[in-house]
Amino acid sequence: MEFTELADHPLPRGVVTEWIPTVTATDRWYRDDRPLAYTHEEHCRHSLAKAATGSSDEIGAAWIGAVFEIHDRYDAEALRRALRAWTARHETFRSTVTTDGVDADGGARLARSTVPEDAVDVVPRVLGRRRTGSDVHADVSDFFARTLSPFRWPHCVVATVEDIAPSSSTEEDDETDRFLLVFGADHSVMDAYSMLLAVSELRRLYEFEIHARDPRLAAIGSHLDFSVVDRETGDCLTPDHEVVRTWSSFLSDGSFPPFPLPVGADDEHGPERQSSLSRYLLSAADTDALAAHTRARGASMTAAVVGALALTSRDLAGERRLRVTMPMHTRFEPQYAESVGWYVGVVPVDVHVDPGSDVDDAVRRAAAGLDAVKGYARQPYSRVARLLNVDSVPQFVVSYLDLRHTPDAESWPLWNTRTLRSATASRDEVYFWILRTPLGLSIAARFPGHEEAVRNVHAYLARFQEVLRESAGAVVESGADRTVHA
Repeated sequence: MEFTELADHPLPRGVVTEWIPTVTATDRWYRDDRPLAYTHEEHCRHSLAKAATGSSDEIGAAWIGAVFEIHDRYDAEALRRALRAWTARHETFRSTVTTDGVDADGGARLARSTVPEDAVDVVPRVLGRRRTGSDVHADVSDFFARTLSPFRWPHCVVATVEDIAPSSSTEEDDETDRFLLVFGADHSVMDAYSMLLAVSELRRLYEFEIHARDPRLAAIGSHLDFSVVDRETGDCLTPDHEVVRTWSSFLSDGSFPPFPLPVGADDEHGPERQSSLSRYLLSAADTDALAAHTRARGASMTAAVVGALALTSRDLAGERRLRVTMPMHTRFEPQYAESVGWYVGVVPVDVHVDPGSDVDDAVRRAAAGLDAVKGYARQPYSRVARLLNVDSVPQFVVSYLDLRHTPDAESWPLWNTRTLRSATASRDEVYFWILRTPLGLSIAARFPGHEEAVRNVHAYLARFQEVLRESAGAVVESGADRTVHA
């Protein structure tokens, strides 16, 4: 599974249509007293701060999404009904945020408004046939850039490409019943897992409209209700809370720990736009072997990944201490398991290894380090940061997701599914997304575009892959990786 910028994914030429949620009557909006989750609020305030600086908007809003094929006939009316059902199903799509005066701290007061399920529709805007994939890219990129914002509804939009011209002579490309769907959502209403839930949901809802096939969608809760609990949890934190004290130690100098190798962050003339790559680290067989070896050690795959990172940092940077920020899901209640929203917190992971530590020792220490912060994701970091008076942002972030049991995961390769993210500007951030899918273990990364950063991140990932393969008892193979550069 690749997680890349839209610019890194080829799109076919064909007829492009934008699909835009609408409200049947403006008086259907009502003031919603449910608060924003702490992460949602922080996202909004970051957007306001960026706008206030008057800095270049070349990068644009922070959005995520996916692109995939639907191997069925294209029926515009059926698709409209499916998209309307999807928008109505997830309350986070039917809610928005505006600024409403000044709060007690002198910042913008944020207010939520929501519309009921029966007040939404989805309207198509046919752009017409595009002669090249580059033209399609330009249309979709422009659509997302001018539409998506934490303060401008709708927060999730869709584009389709139908009447696709064949790209090769393969039998699959000769299919006439096939079209492409791309969606993008402001990060405030969607997390990484939600992207993949959406792929399955959209396909199933469309199949229901075309074939009356039961979509088999579970009853779900609303992220707006989750936000109430999130605020209550955060508001209970005090400076003496264990979680706050742990974060205070992790941020001992008031800033997040950086990537272990130099990335040219001090070069003010270096590029701000980040580079990216996506590649497989282990085959499915080697991933299964690593999981089996890790279970035998009494640990999880997350511990195997963190232990390998600790050894990589030691081997390349001489660091005996891995300090990394890890996103963790907050879908602790069954009603949120398949709900679209931003159900993610972060935890501070701190693992020590010795010069003589082997894989077994590193995994054991990683497991202990993860156990020490188990459940910390429930406590919103934005609230912790306020208590500590810290405004630093994470610099080295590693996410691990096991996606094998996500609905329809086995069909992602057939549908040419790719997850997408917007371009990012930063001179010091390094993000790794490590994903376990039915095809094996993959990694997507973004990092500074500085030559030094590109060289060091590639070296780091090469060693990381070696450690994982050694841990799995695999033979290192060359030429098996697919790398994408922005």
